[in-house]
Amino acid sequence: MRTLLALAFGMAISMASLAAGDLTITSQVTGKGALAKDGSQVQYLSATRMRINHAGSKVDSLVDYGHEVIYSIDHGKKVITKMTFKDMQEAMQALEDQMAGMPEMVTKMMFGDVSEVKVEQLGPDAVLGRPCKKVRVVLGKMVEELSIDPSLQFPIKDYAKSMAMLNRVPGPMGALFKRVYQETAKLKGLPLKTHITGLMGTDVTTVATEISTAAIPESTWALPAGYTMRDGGKEMKDAAKGKR
Repeated sequence: MRTLLALAFGMAISMASLAAGDLTITSQVTGKGALAKDGSQVQYLSATRMRINHAGSKVDSLVDYGHEVIYSIDHGKKVITKMTFKDMQEAMQALEDQMAGMPEMVTKMMFGDVSEVKVEQLGPDAVLGRPCKKVRVVLGKMVEELSIDPSLQFPIKDYAKSMAMLNRVPGPMGALFKRVYQETAKLKGLPLKTHITGLMGTDVTTVATEISTAAIPESTWALPAGYTMRDGGKEMKDAAKGKR
């Protein structure tokens, strides 16, 4: 479930800016929590797909927005876990149902009040010699500092399908993901450095070390041969039923 939350959160941030043309960003990730594993990270973005390769965790993620499907690729175990956007929505709903009996105070202790948003301009910054604007966004318990390059944009084309998935996520987590998207989208540009703290013990810094706008080879999107394919949606549903 922590992997699911991390992926959904990452998608919310990644979909904040839209444009055309492929983009590849190599970064260094340090920190702790569901969103982190020390090591290099390469993010491939095209008009219809996104892939993130994590050298530290040896677990990659591939999102196909056109087909509304997500793959988690575990190279250590040689296992691919497939989950559709609908599966993710139902998994989030199952988690929300489990939390339904909790007092509002408990959910606020976990996520804070996601209706409270504060955006603070921190001034100019530079990453890879590129001029950036530094911003701090406080949303509930999450504090996110971003150094944004306004000259770059994410190339995601299937925006409507992407946002339809996020809009179906229920409960406080859904509200959090949507507010992250809404506030980040207002900033216009691509974050080359991020520092996220306060959410489920997360303290993660990601800094871009290389940027490329060259066309991404089709082979980048291929799933590795010889890996076991698992139905992540079915596993999540079965696990939720077992807790009722």
